[in-house]
Amino acid sequence: MIPVYSTVWTALVVFAVIFFSNVCAKDARLIQTLEDDIGAENFTYYRLQRPGSLRLELISLKGDVDIYVSSTVSQPDYWNYDLKSETCGLDVISIPTNMPRPVHLALFGHPNSFVSRYRLSIYEVDDPAVDDYEALVDKYERYYYEEMNGGSYEPPTERETSSKSSSSKAQKADHRAEVELPLWMNILIDTLKFIIEVIL
Repeated sequence: MIPVYSTVWTALVVFAVIFFSNVCAKDARLIQTLEDDIGAENFTYYRLQRPGSLRLELISLKGDVDIYVSSTVSQPDYWNYDLKSETCGLDVISIPTNMPRPVHLALFGHPNSFVSRYRLSIYEVDDPAVDDYEALVDKYERYYYEEMNGGSYEPPTERETSSKSSSSKAQKADHRAEVELPLWMNILIDTLKFIIEVIL
C-alpha cells in the first residue's frame, strides 16, 4: 500500500515542475515532446539534427532520469559527454548554436527506481542579436552626426580608424600616467615643461 502523504507530495512536485517549465518556455517554441519509460540503470539514446539554439527540458514524472549530451560521442554516458544534468525533477540543458550537429542525447534511468517515467521537451530558442563593437560605434557616430549636428555622416576609412585607435591608446596611456601621479608632481612636471619650452 502506498502512503497518501508520498502520493500527494509527488503530485505537488510534478505539478510545480510542469508549471515552472511552462513559465520558463515562454521565450521559446516547442519543437517536440517525448514521453516514455526507462528501466533502472538503462540508457535511452536520441539523435538531434536540428540546427540553432535549443533548450532541452527533461521532467522526471516517476523516479529519476538524468540526461547526457554530446556532439562527438554517439552514445554519451557518465564519463563521455559535453553537457549533462543530473538533478531530481527538472533537468534543463541549453545547446548553443555553435555546437556541431548531430547532437546525441542519452537518458539514464536512476537505479533508485525500478522503472522511471520522463517527459523530454525540445524548444527552439531565439539567439540574441549581438552586434560587434565597431558596428555599435558606427551606429552611434551616425546618430550623433545626423541627429545632433544636423550634418551628413560619412563612415571612416580603415586608415582613419587605425590612426584613431593608436592615438586614443596613446591618450589613455598619458591620462593614466597623469592620474597616478600626485598633484604636486603634476605641477612640478608642468613647470619643468614650461621652462624647457622657454629655453628652447
